[in-house]
Amino acid sequence: MQAAAAALFVEKGYDATTMTEIAARAGASIGSLYLFFPTKHSLAEAMLMELAETLSTRLVALKERVGGRKAVEVGDALFDELADFTHRYPAYGVLIDLSGEYSWRLGLRARRRAQIAALFQEAEPALPREQAEHLAVIVPQLLRMGLLVSGRPDAEGVMTELRAMLRHHLERSE
Repeated sequence: MQAAAAALFVEKGYDATTMTEIAARAGASIGSLYLFFPTKHSLAEAMLMELAETLSTRLVALKERVGGRKAVEVGDALFDELADFTHRYPAYGVLIDLSGEYSWRLGLRARRRAQIAALFQEAEPALPREQAEHLAVIVPQLLRMGLLVSGRPDAEGVMTELRAMLRHHLERSE
């Protein structure tokens, strides 16, 4: 059911997707969907929690792979990791930005930012804490900019430019 919901949220948007459509896409009865998820909000929350955990696990593995490398190498690896994650799980971008009362997402964002900042603080030489924290906000936003142009013929060029911007900035920091 979550795969069906993810596909619909990406295709139609969260607000335009109904629980009836999700059940139909999943090939399930509406009753069974409501049995597990009494509201669309509860379904979105469960999905986002699962995706956030997947991302967190990937960031832990990345930290093990890039610890002690130059900041520019960390940035490249992080850019690749986040690009792959957003490509594999496009619903994450939809769910993390839902409007309305979703204060529970703040903890997810804080955890992701802390993990990204830690990557840069373990670079060699380590970036200052404040700079690492700023980059933890900026780098995911660079990827979101790339998502905005996905499907356009120049999307790959845009991603190349975004990566180059990050590389240039990190090379100046060394």
